[in-house]
Amino acid sequence: MGLMAFILDLAELCIWPITIITCLLIVRSPLGLLIPFAQSIKYKDFELQFSQELNQVSDQAQHVLHVGVSTAPSLDQLLQHANHLPNHSIFQAWSSLETCCRNLLLEHKPNIIIPDDRPYKFVGEALTREKIISEKHAKLFHELRQLRNKVSHAPNFEVNSVLAKQYIEVCFALIDELSDSNNLQLKYAQH
Repeated sequence: MGLMAFILDLAELCIWPITIITCLLIVRSPLGLLIPFAQSIKYKDFELQFSQELNQVSDQAQHVLHVGVSTAPSLDQLLQHANHLPNHSIFQAWSSLETCCRNLLLEHKPNIIIPDDRPYKFVGEALTREKIISEKHAKLFHELRQLRNKVSHAPNFEVNSVLAKQYIEVCFALIDELSDSNNLQLKYAQH
């Protein structure tokens, strides 16, 4: 084997790694500009964890909630927004649920003072303590709150639209059931 054969073998072994590294160096800057427009960024398995927890909450909701698919007009609008603004849609769904629960508490306990720090947690606990909602409904409320907090506090994380829609549907199913407070109290009294 001569020097020329050795150089050709070496070139043959190195050509693809060198080509790939060169291409990556050339497109490094343009790829960096595209990252903010990505639909979903997986940050240390955060999306997988969020998806698994949301599936557990959805399964729990099917066993706890007695209503079907929500017919609220704002639900359709939020589901459409979830295609383009999934995180914002989750925040809006949570805001609707929180408002429903706050109103339910104030309807039954008009003189109650809701603290400014951690009002969501207080509202959920007060609804349970005053036996306005069941423990199962309160647990669902708190789990939805925790999922919303994960989306809110995860840096650079964008939920995909499928997960956002699933979250929105569970929120509105709970809203529908809590809004029908007379039936809810009857169900709670039976358990």
